[in-house]
Amino acid sequence: MNDLDKALADIVEIKSRLAQSTSFRGLGPAALALTGALAFAIALAQSLWSGGSPAPFPYFTAWVGTAVAASALIGAEMLRRADRHHVGLADQMIREAVLHFVPAGVVGAGLLAFFALFAPNLLWLLPGIWLLLVSLGIFAAARSLPPAMILAGAWYLFAGFVVLLLAARDHDLSPWYMGVPFTVGQLLVALIVHRSTEIADAP
Repeated sequence: MNDLDKALADIVEIKSRLAQSTSFRGLGPAALALTGALAFAIALAQSLWSGGSPAPFPYFTAWVGTAVAASALIGAEMLRRADRHHVGLADQMIREAVLHFVPAGVVGAGLLAFFALFAPNLLWLLPGIWLLLVSLGIFAAARSLPPAMILAGAWYLFAGFVVLLLAARDHDLSPWYMGVPFTVGQLLVALIVHRSTEIADAP
């Protein structure tokens, strides 16, 4: 049994190393573009509904719900495409891809809870910080993503600091501080994935 356990452990290690060194092709450009359109729609709806400056609770409720919906769309497409493009490694590839973004998601949720409970006057910082966390997640996953994805990480990094700078003037929670960066960012990611898929599938 010891030899069998060791052999199984070696197989798991080999699959993990293969997953880490293989470009992940589970991201679907259509789903990514749809999440960008969703971000724009939510920002527009919030802006029209609240007159441009919603209260913190509806603001963050809407954007947390948007993040959950976007994750579900991307995840469903990821499961479908990974089975097709990574036969035998699909589960490991998905696990490696998701693990890069889990820390950023956990930190983002934790900061929302912390500010809401202990420092509500600092909630205006969150949109910019969330954008910075997205950029860190992209940079962390860069080894298994198309090389051009660095541009998307750079966009979210730039947008995060710009949003922080703009919000620092009046401590406002503008829907467009989330809507514009995520719309542009997700459409950019979708374009990069689409181009990389065309190149990979070319004869």
